[in-house]
Amino acid sequence: MSRRFVLCSSLVLTVGAALALGTRAHAGARPVAAPLALSATDSQEIALGAALAKQFDSTRGIQPTPESERIQAYLQGIADSLGRYTKRKLPWTIHFDPHPGIKSGFALPGGHIVIWGGILSYMGTEDEAAAVIGHEIEHIDNGQVSRRIDSLVTSTHRDVTNASQWRWGEFGASYGQVLEYRCDSLGAEIAVKAGYSPYAYKTMMESFIALGKVHAPNATPAKELTDRIEQIQRQIAEEHWEALTKTRPLRLPGSGG
Repeated sequence: MSRRFVLCSSLVLTVGAALALGTRAHAGARPVAAPLALSATDSQEIALGAALAKQFDSTRGIQPTPESERIQAYLQGIADSLGRYTKRKLPWTIHFDPHPGIKSGFALPGGHIVIWGGILSYMGTEDEAAAVIGHEIEHIDNGQVSRRIDSLVTSTHRDVTNASQWRWGEFGASYGQVLEYRCDSLGAEIAVKAGYSPYAYKTMMESFIALGKVHAPNATPAKELTDRIEQIQRQIAEEHWEALTKTRPLRLPGSGG
């Protein structure tokens, strides 16, 4: 499983196509998702995701502490606010793994989302947490996770009601550059509706670039990061979000914030 930086990972078509599909085609038009998968009902997908979340905790040896549970509850509140603006009305559920070395998150079926502790160290605002969570929500809301279920059912003849046939890591791989960029765009939409600043997507990726410069001053920033900064800047201009610069402080429990 890849260790994806900021909001998952990416890769496939040309940058031009990715940016065109990632932002809205014209004002007022939300990008249309491909038809939702047919292999699982919402209730079956929710149950599968819950089972995989338990499998995740077990295989990684996660034992909740009072502090990690408070952090998870804080992130859950952000997910709840974003979930009011999704198309699919799922029980959006955050699962927190405090591992400091993994700087990402990923989406499981049925609204279950894993956030790793490493990504939190890059955040200075709650808006940035909303950017990461919103991106992962859109992998589910846009039908990408459901279509991955479909693909695995078709290729390996699995039963969506038999969780023992599935592995959580199968949902951690990238969905390809176009869909990863689209999740930035759609995630920004629901974040703005929930009262967050779209600039958080930009500052998150700039944080990765800045830290990279500390360790490798002469290295060129990853093209994925610079492309995604360009995309959100374009989206902000297209949507006339330029004034939405106000952010909320990051109030991680135990941080003194």
